[in-house]
Amino acid sequence: MIEVLCLLLSRLLLLLIGGYELLWLLRERLNAFVNWSYDLWRTAAARELHERRVLTECRSQLTKTPQHLVLVISPSDHYVDSVLLRRIFGFALEVGVQHVSVYDRRPKGDGYVELAELCQPSNDEGTGSHFKWPAKPKKPESAPINGQKTNGYVNGAGDNSSCSNQLQLYQISAADGHALIADVCRELYEERNSEVVQNLLSQKREALTEQINSMLTKRLGYVAPEPDLGIIFARQTCTYGVLPWHVRFTEFHTHPSGRYFNVESFANILSKYSRCEQRWGT
Repeated sequence: MIEVLCLLLSRLLLLLIGGYELLWLLRERLNAFVNWSYDLWRTAAARELHERRVLTECRSQLTKTPQHLVLVISPSDHYVDSVLLRRIFGFALEVGVQHVSVYDRRPKGDGYVELAELCQPSNDEGTGSHFKWPAKPKKPESAPINGQKTNGYVNGAGDNSSCSNQLQLYQISAADGHALIADVCRELYEERNSEVVQNLLSQKREALTEQINSMLTKRLGYVAPEPDLGIIFARQTCTYGVLPWHVRFTEFHTHPSGRYFNVESFANILSKYSRCEQRWGT
């Protein structure tokens, strides 16, 4: 009797959880539809003017601006597409972000976005995972200085000389994470008896760390600063293995999959990042 009662209670609990998940999803989709309808109702010029006004106000209130933004897209996300990525790139460029990385864990053909189809390759061969956006640089605009130095780097919206009019974009793949670290460590182990590795082992640990970072950067094919801010498009906060040696000091914010993402969402995340306190050691 007790076993039957426990079985019924467990099934009832599963139904309640499923019902809650369904209601939550319906609420998010309804909210997304309302916001999308409102944006669609406005003309392109009015929407662009509104976005510029929101970003200008947000930037004037920031105490620090991320120089490198990483976008993490979960394998189950069906909302982030090339249109949304272009809008996020435009938002980032408007507030002074210089680097944006995209880590899309969805399989190709199932929502995966190729940056090569949206952006201009950084090299003449048109290969690699480093791109520039937009293809034609925008004319630089003057902006007030409201940043501050953090850990040796200028972490804010600098003046016109330090703010680029083109985004540096990077496409990160799953093979660039733990697998890349394992490959570098395997190479060092195989050459453990060489003079170079022995010299590294005889020195301080920082020398070996710098060597590993150099080897990792060489395999990635580009040099980029560590991300300051990360936006995760998922139901739960998970980095999915994005460049683990690069996100030591990254402030992550999760945007639930299915929830509408607009300029207000982006400005809200920047405001939260600006208010957070990041400790860099002594």
